[in-house]
Amino acid sequence: MTERAASTLMRAARLHVVLGTLGRLLLVLAALSVPPALAAWSQASHELALRLAVTASVLVLVGWPVSRLRPLNTGENDIQWNEALAVTGLAFLIAALVMVWPLTGAGLSGIDAMLEATSGITTTGLTVLRGLDQTDPAMLFLRAWMQWYGGLGIAVLTVALIMRHHASARRLLETTGEQLTDAGARGHARRVFAVYLALTLIGIAAVWMTGLAPVDALLYALPAVATGGFAPSDQSLAGLPAATIATLSLITVASAISLPLYARLPHRGLRSLRHEPELIALLGAILVTALLLSAIASLSIGLPWPQALAQGFALGVSAQTDTGFSTTEVADLPATSQVVLMISMSIGGCTGSTAGGIKLIRLLIIMRLVQLALRRTAIAERAVLQAQVGGARIEPSMVTATLQLMAFWAMVLLASWLAFLAFGQPPLASLFEVVSATANAGLSVGLTSPELPPALKLVLCADMLFGRVEVLALLVVLYPPTWLARKRNP
Repeated sequence: MTERAASTLMRAARLHVVLGTLGRLLLVLAALSVPPALAAWSQASHELALRLAVTASVLVLVGWPVSRLRPLNTGENDIQWNEALAVTGLAFLIAALVMVWPLTGAGLSGIDAMLEATSGITTTGLTVLRGLDQTDPAMLFLRAWMQWYGGLGIAVLTVALIMRHHASARRLLETTGEQLTDAGARGHARRVFAVYLALTLIGIAAVWMTGLAPVDALLYALPAVATGGFAPSDQSLAGLPAATIATLSLITVASAISLPLYARLPHRGLRSLRHEPELIALLGAILVTALLLSAIASLSIGLPWPQALAQGFALGVSAQTDTGFSTTEVADLPATSQVVLMISMSIGGCTGSTAGGIKLIRLLIIMRLVQLALRRTAIAERAVLQAQVGGARIEPSMVTATLQLMAFWAMVLLASWLAFLAFGQPPLASLFEVVSATANAGLSVGLTSPELPPALKLVLCADMLFGRVEVLALLVVLYPPTWLARKRNP
């Protein structure tokens, strides 16, 4: 066999493995289209129900035969790292695309539907819909539902429900930021799914107990658990009872904590939380952000301190957890407050949570490296210092990955911001909108609207996808030569 023929055969073998995995993801997407279809049918929204049913049917017709593809070679039955990145990136892209047609049933244009779908699947919360208080409840449920399953992640759901092969499942989870131990990938995914489901049920019940109607409690709780921010009202949280706002804030904080941590609590106990640096950093970041926003509101706007604290903590929690709920118009806030919100949104929540941003662990790594550099100036030249976070050693690969992600983030933000400026958009408002999209936060200063130029809507879609799947995975999707045939390690 010639070298060219061997290369072709190897590519075909790898393609079977990748397509088989992608087919399973399509089947999960088909199943996820059923609940909103049933909800639409029960609300007599027959057109939306039909569109969702057709979408689910097409996904099954395509996904089932593709999922049945088997490796041409028994030694080629697991996906490689680059292939897992491609599958994860494609899963979110396809999940957004298949929801475009159903969403156009609400009168949205194709591009507006794409932005709405991408915002839902990536749990961002930016929206072009107006008049939500009069919108079809079935459409509101579809938006909340997209954010709910987007918050957990399509890859995690697929591994938890239908994938069995250990190596492939493990690589899929690792591309989503999951930190796996020696436990099986499917067991890990199922524990995370169980925690997510428990948080959801508790969240719905808690919001309902604050006095909201059952449907409203559902429509607010699903995005809150996903730290998504799609609210069934143009005013977001404004006008809701204080108890409801506080409850939703607590739900978003709970979801911004690493979900696997909850699964470990029965074995380790509550005392183990003292040794979780990301959890401590999350609570500290929320407190600092909230106090800064409160101080600015009191000193610059003249709000009374009780009102300033209420507004500051609601916005601080929303920004740090990258949820996107708001009790006030962000566009009316002072520039200083908007800058504080941008920093908070960019940092985000804990690894393994539903929150977006670059994640707190990466900030802790950078801070510890800076601290280490300062200490080196005051010790013996040959002294050995080890950088640690939470008792765990910071490996060189972790530093490389952190710097790589931050560099990618900077490039995406700069390119997107320049695109907005080229269209004549206000500088600070443009930067805020781009940061919010890339961090999957959803807070908006009003630029995201039906009037925004179509090209900029597509820029925001790209930003949201870059932020959700982390830049490298989407770059792999956009550069097909990296999808297959990476040389295996011996």
